[in-house]
Amino acid sequence: MRKISVVGLVLAVGLCLLLAAPVMAQPPAEEGTIPQDAWGPLNQGYDLIADGKYDAAAEQFKKVVKIDLNNPFALNNLGAIASQKGDYKSAMAFLKQATTKADKYKNKVAQTCFVAGLCNAVKPTKEVGATSTIAPIVQENIAKLKPKVEALPPQPSTPPPMDLKKPGKEKGK
Repeated sequence: MRKISVVGLVLAVGLCLLLAAPVMAQPPAEEGTIPQDAWGPLNQGYDLIADGKYDAAAEQFKKVVKIDLNNPFALNNLGAIASQKGDYKSAMAFLKQATTKADKYKNKVAQTCFVAGLCNAVKPTKEVGATSTIAPIVQENIAKLKPKVEALPPQPSTPPPMDLKKPGKEKGK
């Protein structure tokens, strides 16, 4: 009985490795290339933005960023959503992160929509051009957002930690 379960376990592990081999054999995506598994959430996210479902769209773009950390299309769109919600500092952070590799992504933009009149949400195509089409969009969004960030009230400074020593006994009492 015990030999059968060991053989079964070995066969199960072997089968898992055999099925995982094609996935593990895929080379990592070339810098500036959108990984194949990022296209689905990227397109779904854009469609959700177009439908005004910003929270659901943000979840899709976060999936893309987990797959492709500096994907400028997903980061730009996360910035558009944060801006729409009035979170200008987060929007700027997403856009700044998008600039780190935006010039390397040469995918053409299929559609653009405006979110709350400020930032563009973009949907890339698999067609590649000679230059980046997302880099200038991200820079334009940063320029549009900068006055809003600068107009925010300053953050209050944090007071230094208090010294919580126990008061000593007074002498002579």
